[in-house]
Amino acid sequence: MKKAKATINYSVGICAYNEEKNIGQLIEAILNQKQTNNFILKEIIVVASGCTDHTASIVQKWQKSDLRIRLIVEKTRRGKANAVNLFLKSSKSQYLILESADTLPHSTTFGKILSKLLQPHIALVGCRVIPRNDHQSFMGFTNHLMWELHHRLNLQFPERPKVGELIAFKKIFKRVPPSSAADEASIEPLVVGQEYQVGYCPEAVVYNKGPESVFEYLSRRRRNFAGHTAIRKRQGYSVVTYSSLRILGVLLSNIQWNNPRFFLFTPIIALMEMIARFFGMLDFYLKPNNLAVWKIAKTSKNLK
Repeated sequence: MKKAKATINYSVGICAYNEEKNIGQLIEAILNQKQTNNFILKEIIVVASGCTDHTASIVQKWQKSDLRIRLIVEKTRRGKANAVNLFLKSSKSQYLILESADTLPHSTTFGKILSKLLQPHIALVGCRVIPRNDHQSFMGFTNHLMWELHHRLNLQFPERPKVGELIAFKKIFKRVPPSSAADEASIEPLVVGQEYQVGYCPEAVVYNKGPESVFEYLSRRRRNFAGHTAIRKRQGYSVVTYSSLRILGVLLSNIQWNNPRFFLFTPIIALMEMIARFFGMLDFYLKPNNLAVWKIAKTSKNLK
């Protein structure tokens, strides 16, 4: 008689700041995930940091219908890295999923990334990010191109993929650097430093919405590059997207010959990226201790 497979608990962490437009449908999407390999959802921990909207009250309503949902309220917003550390401290599982509050996972995503995490040499897994912006607009094209380049880079460098938006990982460290402005990326060196590998699961999809304004997009890219620079300088680790030449190589090998927008928009996007990287570098050197708390891109919060 075959022995039944032992169940494996996992915890989900959501770090939220004024996410009333998405938090309810995100919790619903998590509860409706199709499970595989005997993984069992043990808890959903929402860390609401300095929220001034109805995020906390919406989570409290969900708590009444499912006791696995837990809410941690930070009165003052101290940055996502601090919220991640609260999740790490409070979680009761050895397998963890961290998801940005302004995203939505496909119904099979958790099962796929957790299954890949079962491999003994892998301790962190990222999934494919697909924006729900309109392809036809300039900013929609920009966001789709950026995440497509991330995807292509991860396929080209599977031994060191760049993870973000939704990750699964083993609880092999106690905290991320509290001053980090790139929380998911800052986990990569913590994993690699313990001789584990980072995995990429392109079949697992998470949806987001990129900024709809040039200013918000530049602000986000600037913050990301400042955070990635901090990881490089402080932790001695470079994310795969840090190299401009590497990105250029992937871009040139994936030219969209039949898309006129590619030739019209891409030079402008490249210029925007150079500007964001320049100011991101300045931010790191001129205000290295003020990277953890950043301005929110309001136009990315209405995900449908």
